[in-house]
Amino acid sequence: QKKCKSSEMQHAVYLLLAIFRELTLLYGFQKAEMHPTPAQIETLNKFIHNARALQSDNVVMFAESLVMNSRPALRVSPGNSSFMVTVTEILIHTVTVLVCGKNRILDPLRNLAFYPEKMKNAFLPTMPEDLLHQAQAWDGLQNLRWYQCPNGHYCTIGECGRPVEVARCVDCGASIGGQNHKPVQGFTETQGQHVDRTQRGHVLGDSSDREAVVAADWDLPPASFVLLRLFTHLAMLLGTDADGQSVLRIIKPQVQDPVAFLLSHIRKDLEQVQSTLGKSADETILVIHLVLCSLLRDRRQQSSLWPVHFDSELSSKDSRNAWERCVTSAVITPVMQNLDKRLLEVNGRISQDERIGSNPIVKMVYGDPATFLSGLPKDSRLHCSRLWSCRKRISIEHLRHVIQQKDGKDKVPILWKFLQQETELRQVKLLPEILALQRDLVRRFQSITDVEKQNIEDFLQSLHSDGMRQAFKRRIEIFLCTWNQLRTSLQTSGDINLLEGICEKALSLRSDLEVLLPRRQGLGLCATALVSYLISLHNEFVRLVGKYTKEDEEYSVSPSEVTDLHVISYEVEKDIIPLILSNYQYSVESGGQTLEEFDLEKIQRQVVSRFLQGKPLITSVGIPTLVYRQDRNYENIFSDVKRKVQQDSLPHSVINMMSGELHSYSEVCEALSITDVTLHFLAMAGGEPDMALVTYLEDVLQMRDQISIHVLQALSCCHLSHIIALWQFLSAQKSEHLLRLKREPFGEVDPAYQKELSTENLHLLKAFLAQVGLEIFLLELHEFIFLKLKAPRATLNFNPSWSLRDTLASYMERKGVNVLLELEELFPEEILLSHCVEAWKAAAAVLRRDRVLK
Repeated sequence: QKKCKSSEMQHAVYLLLAIFRELTLLYGFQKAEMHPTPAQIETLNKFIHNARALQSDNVVMFAESLVMNSRPALRVSPGNSSFMVTVTEILIHTVTVLVCGKNRILDPLRNLAFYPEKMKNAFLPTMPEDLLHQAQAWDGLQNLRWYQCPNGHYCTIGECGRPVEVARCVDCGASIGGQNHKPVQGFTETQGQHVDRTQRGHVLGDSSDREAVVAADWDLPPASFVLLRLFTHLAMLLGTDADGQSVLRIIKPQVQDPVAFLLSHIRKDLEQVQSTLGKSADETILVIHLVLCSLLRDRRQQSSLWPVHFDSELSSKDSRNAWERCVTSAVITPVMQNLDKRLLEVNGRISQDERIGSNPIVKMVYGDPATFLSGLPKDSRLHCSRLWSCRKRISIEHLRHVIQQKDGKDKVPILWKFLQQETELRQVKLLPEILALQRDLVRRFQSITDVEKQNIEDFLQSLHSDGMRQAFKRRIEIFLCTWNQLRTSLQTSGDINLLEGICEKALSLRSDLEVLLPRRQGLGLCATALVSYLISLHNEFVRLVGKYTKEDEEYSVSPSEVTDLHVISYEVEKDIIPLILSNYQYSVESGGQTLEEFDLEKIQRQVVSRFLQGKPLITSVGIPTLVYRQDRNYENIFSDVKRKVQQDSLPHSVINMMSGELHSYSEVCEALSITDVTLHFLAMAGGEPDMALVTYLEDVLQMRDQISIHVLQALSCCHLSHIIALWQFLSAQKSEHLLRLKREPFGEVDPAYQKELSTENLHLLKAFLAQVGLEIFLLELHEFIFLKLKAPRATLNFNPSWSLRDTLASYMERKGVNVLLELEELFPEEILLSHCVEAWKAAAAVLRRDRVLK
């Protein structure tokens, strides 16, 4: 120790690693007699307590745990796999650095490893973040107002921030903008900032769903990104020893076995580090140890990095991003500079180590071949160890790392962008199959009022034809695989807000069938969002290539016309890797050093010409969309019907008669379905107001054989002038029947409108209902809920804190219906729009009781 010129901190590190190397590894032998003896353990424990370098209590405790092999996450056991041996060695080095190091840059990792409870609300390093929220803070965009088109796509308006012209959404073609500062219908301004969808904790899900190294911050080098992720997982694995329950709470969604979960991620991290660096497995491990050594160095000498702008709990995204940049610039980048030279020096030390260098394999790989191959020519420049070692493995990740090291973002921008998003871009070739699946599903379910609640596997079993079942299954598996690969990006970067938590778990054949059905709300948004994301990704590269090649001629196709030839399509192993290898030069200098050179500009030209150029833009107009009958825009349908057929209200006698005739849920649904069909025909073709509805159904629509006699009889008193009032009555009847069947009629209404009534408000409501015509109140409130509050983003137009009385009265006035005098004078002001669903249910219960009493 006196001869050693290193600091006390380095002394401690060397001693701890020596204890592990010389003593702890003995526990890995199968034979018990090879394990440390009690005398050896006692002697070493005395040494630990007397060593000046091991002064800290934490360091002493860790040294004793090494001697006893007592920490579960670091335990050396006979029969450990080579992977576990490698991970254990890295973990030992990591703990040593965290225990001995005094650098503030280690604090977040130290908390994860020893005090995970502190990190329960942390933004963990390298976790996905919401790029759209980032965009709102970019230079030049802070003063713009953000809007959403009717389908949820975002856009901005500058200058005054109000619409002055009508345009089309570039993503879906819907009308956006407006005239004279009045937005068109469905074009709404986002309230304040876009909600940041970045999640705290560990949100990567299962390691099998991870494919590419995609940095949330494009300025973060790929090697730094995946190394930071590796150290995060290593620290979390150490945290399972300190506080396993806190680590479990950090992982989202929760897992049963956090140790196995984290080990699977560490395995994936090691694979990605190796692939990114293009090194052998052994050299990859050496790089990791070099970075851990770099973490021990005192960074305060680098004035540009201090003071640091992060807290030890990484309590915000900015703090997390600052820590990532700090570690990258201060720790990882210095190691990556002249990495090959560093590895050459390390390998030279390994070959000179007497214990390791005596291994014949080590001699062959790192030594002079002439020492064990006597037939080689002497003083030959060709016969060096490099010719006997494996070349670097060429991969997408390695080329990305090379471009990052050579500042290729400006030199080869398309190739840089292509490599950054390659793993997602390769999914675009599956778009035609996914669109074909959605068209088939829309055709199958378009005319159905409600899809039966079932999972995907049940749906496949319900198909009678084996050929049809196999065709559906193949395309469904493509959809599920693509979704699972992109679900994190869909949550953080997609322009459609999905249901909370839907992206956390992978989809499978046991998932709900509705995730496959392309709709504009509910679980159906999954299918719509996936297709929209793939189209946007394809179009992004088409536009980028057009800008690069300066080609003005662009053409577009609709989703219904898309074929395999229209989309960006390639295979990595068959197309991209051979292209890279054909533009890669490898040479050995005299002296044993190797040189590699990529012709990056030529690679970019070939990628553009072979895979990206000449592709059309794909419009979002025409994406398959399943519209259930109850999801149709009935306001527009009613408006068309009123223009062509004069409408009247239903007489009370007819309402009472139909209430008595239509007893069952199935009868009400049949009558409503018939009314729905009639509405659509009248909206297009019109009709005579005085014509009996039954006559129209039998003589004009020729539907007599498709309608039960009992339902025809119940509709016999209605005319075409009653068709809208009839729909209003029957849709409310359907909801009443669902309540009796203990089913929820308003499942798709935002929960903000389903708050429970207090006991006092319930008494006030019942007092009001005793003095008002229940039928009219029920019908108007039900129609308002159905037409207005079931719409996506209804809360933007109807604030739940508004008065229910004033909102309903205003709705009735706009319709041209006489507002109930009792509603304006007697309805309790305390009942808000947030209570409207519960208010309707309470009124329906009172009406049902009154009918029974009559």
